Amino acid sequence: MALPSAVCSDAVTQTESPIPLAWAAGVWADPPYVNVGDALSPMMVALVSRRPVSRAGMVDRCQRLAAVGTIGQNLRGGRVHVWGTGCSPRAEPLTPGSTRPFVPDAGTQLMLSATRGPYSARLLGGGQLPAIPFGDPAMLLPRYYSPPIEKRWELGVVLHLSELADRSYTVRPKPAIRRYDLAPGEEAAITLITMVAPPDAGSILGKIDEIRACRRIVSTSLHGIALAEAYDIPNLYLGASGGTGMAEAALDPDGIDWPDGVNARFPDLAAGLGRRILPYWRQPKARPTDWAALIEAIDRYGSPAFSARPIDERAAWETSLISALPFGSAEPPSEPGTSLAADPLIANLPFLPARRVGLSAVLQAASRFRRLASPAPDPRPRRAEGEPLSSCRDATAPRPATPAGERSGGPLGIAPAAPRTTTKAS
Repeated sequence: MALPSAVCSDAVTQTESPIPLAWAAGVWADPPYVNVGDALSPMMVALVSRRPVSRAGMVDRCQRLAAVGTIGQNLRGGRVHVWGTGCSPRAEPLTPGSTRPFVPDAGTQLMLSATRGPYSARLLGGGQLPAIPFGDPAMLLPRYYSPPIEKRWELGVVLHLSELADRSYTVRPKPAIRRYDLAPGEEAAITLITMVAPPDAGSILGKIDEIRACRRIVSTSLHGIALAEAYDIPNLYLGASGGTGMAEAALDPDGIDWPDGVNARFPDLAAGLGRRILPYWRQPKARPTDWAALIEAIDRYGSPAFSARPIDERAAWETSLISALPFGSAEPPSEPGTSLAADPLIANLPFLPARRVGLSAVLQAASRFRRLASPAPDPRPRRAEGEPLSSCRDATAPRPATPAGERSGGPLGIAPAAPRTTTKAS
């Protein structure tokens, strides 16, 4: 769906206008929700640019920006500026059984300023590896948000949406998945975390604080790992194939050879952070997890790659990713904030798409209007045919009062339409 022409124009380069951003917005459900990883896209663009954000389509003719999320394979049409975006090697990764490889759309102009990692860069570059920064923009969040927090749990377990029984705000794994079972007493040290949250900035930051309150993280959600890396929390990716226990996947810094047995998003993020080896924990979905063994593995193998970099190298990476934001970036704050939810720029972000009015709602409104506009019933008794007028109503009695706010003819003051006469053509 195309944006209004005022947004589609080259006004996106003006410093006061909203940046049109393509991202996986929240869902109008009962209750409405966002996936926190996806919601970080407009939040990070607004924080780094200090400009408002408007929603653009994945498929669109407009000039627009793409940022956080594995959405590169969905971008078609127009000119798309890519900043930290990930891409799947499959054209339809959410379609079960689909193996069709992703190939950039010939009618789409992809302007690569940064990608999540080298695998995404080569995919979106049509087989070429451009000389651009790598990294997920969500990992810049500590520059803007890092209030003090107490560590409450020994281990946080972050679930991907596909493992959840529903989209409620309380984490509920699918019944067939047993690897998240907790024995009595383990809830005090281990917490399950869903990335489903209410569609407002305070709730999204609250979910990030849940992760920050853990001493360790294991995750099937990409942004569970990305946020753990950003906030220097030891972590491991949780895989499901090839047995139980620790495993390693070799990474290709040139983004050509994909490792087997792991979800493609995680090698991309890890290689973008400079890793050559991706350590991870294998746990079949149908078998309960040995939490003590997993915690020991995180302590041994899960050191954040990001914090292992020298401070000046880390600062240089942050500066390069911030500077790569198309349409310009603002100077980062000297100290991270503690109350982003109160920032009007963040609080007013459109985390949910504009709500469309369906046909049923239109018909209900039309029916209600017809009821309101119809003539009000006459409260006076009706006179039978041939009955004297005086026997129907005392001529000296007052007429029934017209209710306040009404006029003769109906509750909206609309007089009944005169009878239509039809003249038959001769």
